[in-house]
Amino acid sequence: MQYYILFACIACICILCVTACETPRQKEERLAKQYCGSCHSFPDPSLLTKKIWKEHVLPQMAFRMGFEDMKLIMQLSDEDRNVVLQTLPDKPMVSQEEFDMIRNYYDRLAPDALTLPPVTATQPLEQFEPTTISLPEHTVPLVTVVKADSLHKKVYIGTRLSKFYTLSDQFIVQDSAVLESPPSDIYFHRDSTSILLMGMMDPNDLLRGKIVTLKKQPHTVLSGLQRPVNMQETDLNKDGLTDYIICSFGNYTGALLAYENLGNNQYKKHVLINAPGARNTVIKDVDNNGFPDIIALMTQGDERIIMLLNQGGFDFRVNTVLRFPPVYGSSYFELADFNRDGKPDIVYTNGDNADYSITLKPYHGVRVFMNDGTNHFEESAFYPLYGAFQSQTADFDSDGDLDIAAIAFFPDYKHHPEHSFVYLENKDGKFVPHTTLLASTGRWITMEAIDIDRDKDIDILLGALDFEYNVPPSLMEQWRRDKTSVLVLRNKLH
Repeated sequence: MQYYILFACIACICILCVTACETPRQKEERLAKQYCGSCHSFPDPSLLTKKIWKEHVLPQMAFRMGFEDMKLIMQLSDEDRNVVLQTLPDKPMVSQEEFDMIRNYYDRLAPDALTLPPVTATQPLEQFEPTTISLPEHTVPLVTVVKADSLHKKVYIGTRLSKFYTLSDQFIVQDSAVLESPPSDIYFHRDSTSILLMGMMDPNDLLRGKIVTLKKQPHTVLSGLQRPVNMQETDLNKDGLTDYIICSFGNYTGALLAYENLGNNQYKKHVLINAPGARNTVIKDVDNNGFPDIIALMTQGDERIIMLLNQGGFDFRVNTVLRFPPVYGSSYFELADFNRDGKPDIVYTNGDNADYSITLKPYHGVRVFMNDGTNHFEESAFYPLYGAFQSQTADFDSDGDLDIAAIAFFPDYKHHPEHSFVYLENKDGKFVPHTTLLASTGRWITMEAIDIDRDKDIDILLGALDFEYNVPPSLMEQWRRDKTSVLVLRNKLH
């Protein structure tokens, strides 16, 4: 016991000596890495400009670390305020002097401007024939989800105004309905359709989301969801009943949830990850134990891709396989096997640019991470794409390898609005970008890849949510005039 006390005393003396010998700049760096890397990956000062750190990001960090900011508190809605205040510490996590040192660290090392790469030259998009589709709405297009049901030869489109359209596979509107709130995801069954409703699309922490099933009459399956954006249906515990996995994105709060089907329309909630920003999931038995595992993208601060390995009985072993800085703006991911070794690789997009660090970022884009066979991933390809928001990976040209289609919700609309969509053709392991001027006809927020005309090649559908934010007036006027809700890219391969 005396030895333990002696060792503890020596350790304390060493720590005191180190901190006592620190220069002010060394202390600034230590505090920044200690506190700015405690809840998420440490963000290097070089990732943002001095102005953005000072005026936008660090004030938010101070607020979340317990420094009272009435301006930020009053910006919250009355309904959200109590929820948000409960997430904050009772007292500041550091002293004012220490926070000033953190601020000095970022102000000293951050650049005045980010160095942007030269614009990548692209080739004309000749493999696809673009066609624009308009919906019978009186506003600019505000699409939130586009899904195609190949079994029933239908296309479903949901909007921010809570409209839900049923179209034929020739894109003729056959039916429309008004839902309780904007839809964010759709799941097809043989005799019914499940729709995920956000409750409210704008950032909030309200429990207004739900799943409804449309058959003869709408039926609520689950309610009280926190701004849900993605759902999966699968049998997690192999009992023959369909369970739900829900990405409750939320805002300050949220969660990745599983709902265990108990039968008789009863469900038990399991909180898998108690944090906001769950974006999308893929279901796959990656450890080959017979139970479906969950691979998920978490955003909103601690940005990471995690594997939840299903041990049975709703017991999951969580493994973080990739982690990104909190300013990356993680937006989507997919699993795809690029080298055909039977092990899933990862396609990842980052480009969400609507929070506190709004600027063109050289690290936005599409990345491929290769699996070494043991679920360890290394980046093998990066295509810069400002505002990258979603990808769809498939062998679009039927040459035996995987290509990538990607959309950007925050591209450089002033100079290259056509870069809101890019087709990355895989040629001998190199991705060759293709673009079309018709991509500038909308602000693409969602994408579907499916053989819509059943000619044995894969087509692409883009859905437009035409917010005015950072869009030149002339382009916004074009969107108002043309009202392109969906851009159909028909594959001309067959």
